[in-house]
Amino acid sequence: MLSLDPVPTPQQLFRWLDSGRITREEFRTAMAVHAGEIIQEMEQAHANPLVAKFNELMNRREAWKWSRRHGEMVMREILCALMDEERFSPARWLWNAAHPHVPLYCFFRTRGTPVLRFLEMSVHPQYVTVLVEHGGSETLSPTRERFHLRRNRQQSLQVERRELI
Repeated sequence: MLSLDPVPTPQQLFRWLDSGRITREEFRTAMAVHAGEIIQEMEQAHANPLVAKFNELMNRREAWKWSRRHGEMVMREILCALMDEERFSPARWLWNAAHPHVPLYCFFRTRGTPVLRFLEMSVHPQYVTVLVEHGGSETLSPTRERFHLRRNRQQSLQVERRELI
């Protein structure tokens, strides 16, 4: 039986369904939680459109800044590597980061809570180091983590190690 506390990322759920670890019904139940989160965000944006538009503009600015420096493909590779990292709570929003039809700014959360933003990034051909600020709430400050990513034999980035800052 699938435990919904905490809910696995959509990517994990797809892998579990494909491997037969969970049933279709368990998959639907867990994905309904993710769909509910998206609907809740849409309702909040509808209730306060000015704040939602400002947040969108700030997220667009953040995505533009990093993609201008390192390229959109590299940014998507980094987001996909973070998506596969277990115990990384923002991974639940990154599951479709490899899809070029989804705008890059959709994956950043520079304002409000929870936050997901990049503070520093060093990109080299075989490895990437990125300082990520994520999480937080009205009472808790966001967590800062440094991720060290390295290319594997298939030339895709994977998290080699991470450290809490």
